[in-house]
Amino acid sequence: MPDTGNSRMTTIAPRLSNIGVDTGGTFTDLVVIDDSGFIRTDKAFSTPDAPERGIFDVLDQASAALNTSISEMLTRTDTFSHGTTVSTNALITRKGAKVGVLFTSGFEDTLAIGRGPIGRVGGLPQSRAMDFLHTEPPPPLVPSEMIRGICERMDAKGKIVIPLDKDSVRNAVGELLDKGAESFAVCLLWAFQNPRHEQQIGSLIQGIAGDIPVSLSYEIAPRMGEYERAVTTIINAYVGPITQNYIRDLDAGLSARGLSHPVQIVTSAGGATRATDMNRQAVSVINSGPVAGLVAARFVGDQLGHSKIITADMGGTSFDVGLINGETLEEDPQPFLDQGLPVSLPTVKLVTIGAGGGSIAWTDGYRLQVGPQSAGANPGPAAYGRDGAEPTVTDALVVSGIIDPKNFFGGKFQLDPDLAAKAIAERIARPLKMSVQDAAAGILDIVNARMANLIRKVSIESGHDPADFALYAYGGATGAHCAEFAKQLGISKLILPYAGPVFSALGVAITDIRYSHSRSEPVLLGNDAVRVINRNLAKLRDQTRNDMIEAGFDPSGCQYRYRIDLRYQGQMNEVTLEWASDNVKTADLECLRKEFENLYERRFGVGTIRAGSPMEIITFRVDATRSTNRPVLAKVNAVCPASHKSNTRQIYLRNSGHIEASVINFRTISPDSLISGPAILERDTTTIWIPPGCSARMDSWGNIEVNLSEAS
Repeated sequence: MPDTGNSRMTTIAPRLSNIGVDTGGTFTDLVVIDDSGFIRTDKAFSTPDAPERGIFDVLDQASAALNTSISEMLTRTDTFSHGTTVSTNALITRKGAKVGVLFTSGFEDTLAIGRGPIGRVGGLPQSRAMDFLHTEPPPPLVPSEMIRGICERMDAKGKIVIPLDKDSVRNAVGELLDKGAESFAVCLLWAFQNPRHEQQIGSLIQGIAGDIPVSLSYEIAPRMGEYERAVTTIINAYVGPITQNYIRDLDAGLSARGLSHPVQIVTSAGGATRATDMNRQAVSVINSGPVAGLVAARFVGDQLGHSKIITADMGGTSFDVGLINGETLEEDPQPFLDQGLPVSLPTVKLVTIGAGGGSIAWTDGYRLQVGPQSAGANPGPAAYGRDGAEPTVTDALVVSGIIDPKNFFGGKFQLDPDLAAKAIAERIARPLKMSVQDAAAGILDIVNARMANLIRKVSIESGHDPADFALYAYGGATGAHCAEFAKQLGISKLILPYAGPVFSALGVAITDIRYSHSRSEPVLLGNDAVRVINRNLAKLRDQTRNDMIEAGFDPSGCQYRYRIDLRYQGQMNEVTLEWASDNVKTADLECLRKEFENLYERRFGVGTIRAGSPMEIITFRVDATRSTNRPVLAKVNAVCPASHKSNTRQIYLRNSGHIEASVINFRTISPDSLISGPAILERDTTTIWIPPGCSARMDSWGNIEVNLSEAS
């Protein structure tokens, strides 16, 4: 059967190959894959105050549906992976640990200076960043009274200029502990060239304060860029304790219920790491959930033959867009985790706006706006009946007729259409002198336009034509909107994956184990560079290899990826080149130059290269990857054509008024079934809107492909 509500599994398999759990702002999503490739998906409301409760809630739902217990499920599981928002929430809400920071004496104001505008408006949407006069600087993660300077100094080559004054360390640590420090971050000048002083400080802190968490910049971000390195290290110290405690307790709870392998935690680099690595990996867990969606998109794309994919993920609070061009997920050269907080760590590139099912519609009396504010999971949209008074995108979908309030979440949670209409009437329709239905349609038009504009930013503004890409639309809320914004972009293929409502959880379940290390050591591209390149690549390869061994994996089964960051001498930004091995010969230097110039010209335009100008290598990067078991997904079975029945429902569209749309239960359709719009395809965990003039078919794996041209 294609789907018995939200499953392609009818009985529990001998082994559950993979379980993936993704905790979002509104829902906690689960994917279970058995050895035969059958998938089961479930959702439960997230519980922000105790996120592990939401995980056990969704596990309880899945085990009940499979006629078994949580313990039996976990005992049969080979891999349990998790994407968590605990660290993300701690950063956004500023509820992390109280951090004591140690800088080289004379550099205590590194955070306050913040590399000028980068520390003030970096990470903000362009419209807000350009309005410099009205943009307030972000509140500091660490106030000045929690920062101390340490007497020591290294030069740019790692040579000790001033020896470490251990007494100044002891005094500073004692003062910060007296002020309530719960975690320490140490970021000394040029420590990535010579970590000796940071290592000594780490030992001194442990001797004074015992097991208090300590983040050392040479371990967290051993790269150039003093401000970015400091921010990365401090964020790790800030979110580290709460992340470590949560993962430790979750791992213990799962183990007590039968899980025999440690939990694997997904990172923002698109890989997974051990729970025990959170001491130096906590910062890399921030925003990792949306990245897992790209991992799943590439996996499904390989199955369907799509190598160029734009991903669109609309959940309860945000809309995330990514781009896959071939086998490699594009990295963000300068990721920001929040306003004024650039970090120096590998991160898959995603662009996000506040546009989700819970995004709040509002007006200043003249214009209608949507977001970025969100009603979240509590109180949520007005239709949730949890005392929420603000109209949201979900309320607009209810009023327009696209969402059936009696069948929301598979009927497990009913919405109140009267509350939705009341919120839109009071906050939008009356101030703008519109009908409630026109106001709801306007809310949907605006949020669809915002999502289309973001996709343009990711594709067209980066030199890509959306028409050359397939659009993979997933997330619980995307199905109600994707056909509308895809039509605005001229997208050639629109795919709603079978596991789309929990797509990030699918990516979590199949994410490979990955350890990444990088190190900066600037050197001009010349004969002297060969020795520096080979030494750094070999050292980083050994570090990633040792990580795999410590994690209990055979390093001989790993794939290694080598990369080098180059730039023209004097520039501020680098271009990253792939290299086939950890060894470079003198004869290869010209090849590096040519590859750099080819990539540079593709990125910045014809004629931008500076032939003959000196080039310098800045950073070396090595990734070690161990592939996770990925069963071939099972195909869905055909159902009896007679069961393909539909009802109808009236939908309100701005330019058409009320129209009659077919309402089809996802469980009743078979591969190659044609669905002509206007139609609504209902699943337990999402609603798919097929506008007039469009059609849709299910493929052999349960994915829905929407034809955006006239239905045939």
